[in-house]
Amino acid sequence: MTAARFARTSWTIRRRIIIGTLIWCSCLVTYLAIFGRPVSLSETIANGCLLLMASVIGSYVFGAVWDDKSPSFAPGTTEVYQKTVTQPDPTGPAMPEPGTQP
Repeated sequence: MTAARFARTSWTIRRRIIIGTLIWCSCLVTYLAIFGRPVSLSETIANGCLLLMASVIGSYVFGAVWDDKSPSFAPGTTEVYQKTVTQPDPTGPAMPEPGTQP
């Protein structure tokens, strides 16, 4: 299975889960708004569903942006980053003076 085909398949499954969650939450909130009694439990369930809907939409957008920026599915692109860390001079002062470079 190629990377592009895998990406399409995984996003198809993700969209189904997202749409199903949003439909279920909206149906539950609508039911509670029409037939629910004014009790604390109904309010808590409705608030929880609304927060779940907001987090699902936010995660979907964030996940799409992350996936678009991710080089994991770009063919033939491999980059390696290396950072060299130097140890401070043990004979120098413990804290450098303000405004000076170590």
